[in-house]
Amino acid sequence: MKKVGLVVTGSYAPERRLTNSDLEKMVDTTDEWITTRTGIKERRIAADNEHASDMAVAAARDCLGKTDLRPDLLISSTATAERACPFQASIVANRLNLTNLGAFDLNAVCSGLVYSMTVAKSMIQAGPYRNVLITASEKMSMLTDYTDRASCVLFGDGAAALMLSSEQPEHEILATELGLDASGSDYVIMGGREDYYFRQDGRKVFKFAVTIMGEVIERLLSESGASKNDDFYVIPHQANYRILESAANNINIPLDRFIYNIERYGNTSSASIGLALDEAVKEGRFKKGDLVLLVGFGGGLSWAGAAIRW
Repeated sequence: MKKVGLVVTGSYAPERRLTNSDLEKMVDTTDEWITTRTGIKERRIAADNEHASDMAVAAARDCLGKTDLRPDLLISSTATAERACPFQASIVANRLNLTNLGAFDLNAVCSGLVYSMTVAKSMIQAGPYRNVLITASEKMSMLTDYTDRASCVLFGDGAAALMLSSEQPEHEILATELGLDASGSDYVIMGGREDYYFRQDGRKVFKFAVTIMGEVIERLLSESGASKNDDFYVIPHQANYRILESAANNINIPLDRFIYNIERYGNTSSASIGLALDEAVKEGRFKKGDLVLLVGFGGGLSWAGAAIRW
């Protein structure tokens, strides 16, 4: 079986910052209330004429500028594409002048980046593809009701990009996992004709996220030949700081093993793991041999995990 590795990462965040102080002027809330319940201090918001595809292109350019490899497959993860046709991957490929490649969109909402990684790894190992570019880009502000104090504090916009390859498998993807509990399919809803804006059953989603994150971490450690006593990092979906804190306590893992930047970006859905990963890479957080676990969870109710040996 061909080894597949993570080659390079990239990211993009819009310029506009929406702070908790700004939200205090929009809805009945306070900085203390938001910070205590979510850990978020600010989030980035795309311009009115800036779409998920624009952010995906910017993140992809950041990624591609760090490698000579060129993709023969493009996967665009998004739940917030500006139109149904053309699909986002075709828009991104055209803007990047990419030719002679396959391309498609993937929507697994907040689990989308790791879902895309799992699909990319499988397609490289099973078929003719060697280099797969993944973008995860979300304009969550378009689905946010800024009169709803419970949800409008959560979301931000942004994008991330990754290149996976069998040609340079240095940061090898050791294990992946996909999962779904469809009994909770109506716990998170957005984008429909009847109720366009984001809605969720917060308590049920919180319980699911805390439980599944711990289970996925333990399975990825086992499949990677590691244990909770070994050194490793976890980059989870950046949904809510309280979820991360509770998951760490639930399986007795120090919170300093978790890499998060939710305080500055909020919940950017499928882009969140990639934003945190790219930031950690740019900061030089990882050394050769480190084990890095990516754990996504979200609507569906879906989850996904990937273990990378740095």
